[in-house]
Amino acid sequence: MNYSESFVKEHIEKWVTAWNNHDLKTVLSMYSDDIEFSSPKVKVVFPERKQSKVTNKRELEEYWTKALKNYPNLHFTPKQIISQGNVCVFEYSAVLDAPNKKTSVIEKFEFRDDGLINKSSGFYGATEEE
Repeated sequence: MNYSESFVKEHIEKWVTAWNNHDLKTVLSMYSDDIEFSSPKVKVVFPERKQSKVTNKRELEEYWTKALKNYPNLHFTPKQIISQGNVCVFEYSAVLDAPNKKTSVIEKFEFRDDGLINKSSGFYGATEEE
């Protein structure tokens, strides 16, 4: 399915606003129950895991709940959105702990026909001080 530029823009705005409000319920509502989420940060939050992946919404909620506790100042600032078909690549900067420390992040979303995300991957750059 090809998603319109307006769908993708609305999706990203909703996602960023929910994250910046630490509204995990709204963020999770955008994902399918069988979400496959990959990120090197998974092993940071769950050191006992062998893979850097979660494979359902319940695990994703547990991962993000712990992440929000670890990063109470979490805030995202959009930079660039590229979309084609059912795939969206989104670049943003993330404030994780101190307001003057930012990390560049690229997130790749794959949408199902119903508009929910069923596959997502996060890629992180270096953390820099401003």
